[in-house]
Amino acid sequence: MPMSLTANALPLPAGPNETTAGPLVREAEKLWPTLSHLEGTYPGFTSWYWNKVMPGLSRGTRHLLWEGSLDAPSAVAILKREGGESKICTAWVAESERKRNLGRRMLEESIDWLGEARPLFTVPAERYAEFEPLMRRLGFVETARIESLYRPGVVEHVFNGSLAPSLNT
Repeated sequence: MPMSLTANALPLPAGPNETTAGPLVREAEKLWPTLSHLEGTYPGFTSWYWNKVMPGLSRGTRHLLWEGSLDAPSAVAILKREGGESKICTAWVAESERKRNLGRRMLEESIDWLGEARPLFTVPAERYAEFEPLMRRLGFVETARIESLYRPGVVEHVFNGSLAPSLNT
């Protein structure tokens, strides 16, 4: 039976000297094999994960939510709360778990952790039809469409804000 998303979310450290980020970094290392395939959808994902997400987890500016076991999670979200930006960086649900409201629950938990009703979020063109009803239900507003943001010739739909073309998010 899957664990709740909240049960798998470790607390955000109060500051850079807090020690609670250590377990979250270890959890992120264990989740990597499941997420590594996202390099195919987002070139540079591997570098971003190890060079942005992992240090951010240590600093407390990034956060992970997951459901299920670390070696075979049903869903994972990577969140960013830094420099006035609240962003759902990654929302992944195992194909076998889709159509079970897990994505909605994951995004709702993400919104709760971020403390922002409408955080920044992007969706690639090929997943737009799948995500659009959920975005509407959550009150997300499409604010931009950026071609070649992450992949040449592919439109990324931006919700709830603006995003400069960069792999540094």
